[in-house]
Amino acid sequence: MNYSKFTSIERDILAARLESIRSVLQHAGEKGRALEYEVASLIRVFLPNEYGLSTGFIAYYDDDGPKLSSQLDIIIYDALRGSPLVNLGSCVVLPIEFVYAYIEVKATLTSSSDSAKEYANNSIESCVQKSKELRSIRKRKFLVPVQGSPTEVDLKEYNWLPIRSYIFAFQAEGSVVKDPKAMAERLANFMKRIGNPAHLHGVFLADGAYFETVPVDKAKAHPSDYFHVKYTTEDTLGKFKTSLISALTRFTRIPENWVPALDQYQRSAGMWEEIAPNKLNSAKP
Repeated sequence: MNYSKFTSIERDILAARLESIRSVLQHAGEKGRALEYEVASLIRVFLPNEYGLSTGFIAYYDDDGPKLSSQLDIIIYDALRGSPLVNLGSCVVLPIEFVYAYIEVKATLTSSSDSAKEYANNSIESCVQKSKELRSIRKRKFLVPVQGSPTEVDLKEYNWLPIRSYIFAFQAEGSVVKDPKAMAERLANFMKRIGNPAHLHGVFLADGAYFETVPVDKAKAHPSDYFHVKYTTEDTLGKFKTSLISALTRFTRIPENWVPALDQYQRSAGMWEEIAPNKLNSAKP
């Protein structure tokens, strides 16, 4: 089996799909949705059905209450135990407790200069900033069974593993992104500049290279070990696939008898009234 040739053909098909979409669609939003569909279709083929795919928003908590992320192109979530808080058909709102990863889909990926005050939406710098924001969302709330009781639960809050972050771009734009070494240097330097938890698990360029941020063991790592980036120009789509499935498989699962505290997303859960049955006098003989 020549797996590398197979993924190379898949990559060529993706490039052709980009050109066909560009030749027909002029509206940027429609082109974006068409490309997201192509990527989601590609991923759906090799991901097990336990993983759901959807565009939409992530619901999470901060000190002021429930919040929503910006809209994300592809959210990968637990489809066996998870469900959206809101499902509008074209997009969903998923609680952070069910989310494993997200993928930003770009027709083109570019790079901005260090002197830029604002970064273009399709720039690697903008993607890294979004990664840092989303990976900072670590608070999760669960209803956890009380030991020894078959009915009682406690509301518990945990700092969970940050979600995985990927970029899937059809074309590189500009001298930096087109040069794999220069792109890796730019990515490493920008992540170091804005600091933890900036971390892109994978950056796939359909017409170029594949990049990964090298993971570190915080218990053993030296400051100089952070923000290293490795890249390859060989079998890039195959590397993206294996990286994604590996990252998802290793993501910490919710224990089987824990329940995400979805009621906490309601700003006003209301008051409960509990009624006991009436006391009946025992019949006298």
